[in-house]
Amino acid sequence: MILLLSCQAEPNLINVPSYSRSEWNHWVDSDGDCQNLRNELLIAQSLIDVSYTGMDQCYVRDGKWLDPYSNQYYLLASDLDIDHVVPLAYAHQAGGYRWSDNVKERFANDPDNLLIVDDGINQSKGSKGPADFVPEYSQCEYARIWLLVSEKYELLINEPDLMVIDNIMESCE
Repeated sequence: MILLLSCQAEPNLINVPSYSRSEWNHWVDSDGDCQNLRNELLIAQSLIDVSYTGMDQCYVRDGKWLDPYSNQYYLLASDLDIDHVVPLAYAHQAGGYRWSDNVKERFANDPDNLLIVDDGINQSKGSKGPADFVPEYSQCEYARIWLLVSEKYELLINEPDLMVIDNIMESCE
């Protein structure tokens, strides 16, 4: 299999500034309707009509979602996280630290890089790359997203992560 990204050495991490999540403006309310991106994704991807925590309908309370990482259904929004498949901290280390605030915000809110998943799984994943975390289910989708997003934002994927992605993609053919 020929990968879309060349296998590059990790960037020189000596000159990379410390990662700060606050520099990556995420869960924005771009249309000003009081529903931030997290809630808009929950609404759009629920398999049934959602209900809200209040009359203003800003925050989703429940619905029905299939977590691609666990292959389980969830009914409470509070049991779910929106996963950055390519984590913000990983993107920072892979070249994103050089980006403008606008590009960081675009990356942090890019639906191509976001999945609704079990909050426990997402928290255990943290900022790990594929060499350290691969979901039990939907591995082909996970690897495809890594490649798509990394190419879209010209991120460097370190060799161990690229090898895992390559192995997954070979099994998906």
